[in-house]
Parts: sequence; structure tokens; C-alpha cells
Amino acid sequence: MSTKNKTIQFDNLYRENAESILRICYLYLKDHSLAEDAMQETFIKAYRKLNTFNHKSSINTWLSSIAINTCKNIMRKKDFNNPISLDEISELTDKQHADKDTTISLSIAVKNLPIDLRTVILLRYYRDLSIKDIAKITKSSETTVNYKLLKAKEFLKNTLKEDIIYD
Repeated sequence: MSTKNKTIQFDNLYRENAESILRICYLYLKDHSLAEDAMQETFIKAYRKLNTFNHKSSINTWLSSIAINTCKNIMRKKDFNNPISLDEISELTDKQHADKDTTISLSIAVKNLPIDLRTVILLRYYRDLSIKDIAKITKSSETTVNYKLLKAKEFLKNTLKEDIIYD
């Protein structure tokens, strides 16, 4: 692939995926500046390895896997007791939701999930990946992914129910 074609292909890849990769990184890392760094690092790695992408999985699966591994590497190096900024959450949440308070509550609840449950929720609902693709990324069985999704949904349902009751 020529450098010009690779650049055009990468530009399209970035335009189509940057926002969702940033959202995953932010919800994973709970810090806006770290998420931006992780997103940039994800796309740098993707650009360098674009010629080696073998189409055994979707491009979304491939990018999500790079992003999550990048976030895990950052987490090994950083302290993650950062306060949650509601402005940053609302900036990154899906603009299609009509109820801003519900969106913020959901984002906070997702951010407070244990990392293994947060990962499957992010991949399934923020990246719209299949159970099979999530299993590949997390190196788990499909049964385990389904179980973690169920646990995560129960946790989110209970958390959001408590928010409504105590507001």
C-alpha cells in the first residue's frame, strides 16, 4: 500500500472512530487528559500496524482492542483516584440522549463498574461489538462475556434505581 493510500485510509478510520475511541478511553480511565492521550496512542499504534491488519475481525474490534490494551498500560503506570468531572462526562456522552441527568447518571454508573464489567459494557454498547468479538478482545469465552454483561446490567439497574429513589 502506498503512503498516500495509507494516509487516506487512516484519515477515514480516524474520522469514523475517534469519538467512540475517546469515549471508551475516558470511561475506562476516568480522566479526560489521559483519555485523549490513550486515544492518540491508539491511533498511532493503528497507523503503524495498518498494513498488518488481517481482517480476521472487524476494524471496530481491532481498534477497541488496541484502545483497551493502551488504557491498561496507562493504568499500570498511573494512580486512578481522580475525581469525576460532570462537565467532562456530559461532553463525552452520546448527544442523542434527551435527558442529560439520566445520561450523566448512566455515565457515572458505568465509570464506577469494576474494570472487567466496565470493559464488556463499553465494548458492547459504546462500540456495538458482538459477543464473539468481545470474547476475542478480552480473551474470554462467550459465556463469560454474557455473564459479565448480565452482572454489569444488574449493577447499573440497581445503581440507577438508587439514584432515582434518593434524588
